[in-house]
Amino acid sequence: MKALNILVVDDATFIRDLVKKAVKAQYPEANVDEASDGIRAQAKMKSGTYHVLLCDWEMPNMSGLELLQWMRTEERYKNVPFMMITSRSEKSHIVKAVEAGVNDYIGKPFNNEQLGTKLARLIYKFYKESPMQTARQAQQSDNASLLTGGGLAAKSKPAKQVSSDSASLLAGSSPSAQLTKPAAKKPINKSIALAQVRTSEGTELRCIVKDINLNEMMLVVKREQGVPRLFDQVVVDIVSKEEDIVARVNCFVCLVSSPDKRIDGELFNMLVRYEDEDPEKLAALSKFVAKVR
Repeated sequence: MKALNILVVDDATFIRDLVKKAVKAQYPEANVDEASDGIRAQAKMKSGTYHVLLCDWEMPNMSGLELLQWMRTEERYKNVPFMMITSRSEKSHIVKAVEAGVNDYIGKPFNNEQLGTKLARLIYKFYKESPMQTARQAQQSDNASLLTGGGLAAKSKPAKQVSSDSASLLAGSSPSAQLTKPAAKKPINKSIALAQVRTSEGTELRCIVKDINLNEMMLVVKREQGVPRLFDQVVVDIVSKEEDIVARVNCFVCLVSSPDKRIDGELFNMLVRYEDEDPEKLAALSKFVAKVR
């Protein structure tokens, strides 16, 4: 067949870029288009033709599930392969997607190899087209680009000393001191937050929130749980001590540092930057920031 037309739909620019890179690494001849929500994707699909959709679930205006349901009512799209890409991994959501006609499903966070493997299997099943490059080679290519100056460039202030309360919090003890705001040296006040970070390797990290604003957050993590790499995609769930849960936030790692300047220290600081553009998530995050600062 002619070159594949693939549409990537996600409200987060960072995620769209990751997916497009993974697709082009596997299928360099493919035409890869993008849309920031379901309504824009629908408009593109009406004016053009696409052979594969890679789509987020939670988006403003029209969700991925709504777009999928519309597709299955359209004659020329009712059999087009659709892969759902989302942080919603609960069984109930998977069942909804399957009932609506999804062909495959990958949870955030993910890496190039995981997405590439699923995409290759999906495209071969429907079109008998094999990838030009393995996902592992694509990952190595991306890493080389970063080392030569390409890709993301994140700047952050150095982390400060972590108190002994950090270790007790991560071990499950109750907080006994307030966190401090690095710049103004004032207590964050009101509430100490806990967080859970899920990495593309399937690891779940129990953390405390050392500092947070509307762009990024500094987390304290126990080293024994594993150390994510720079620019890794992660999903962060935040919980206050009153058990108020903020919607899952898609982020990437932009700093990993030792708080006590020791290479074998028990704890490390991790700065993550948000890549979500979902208004509902950002509104929830704003309320949380206002509450704890």
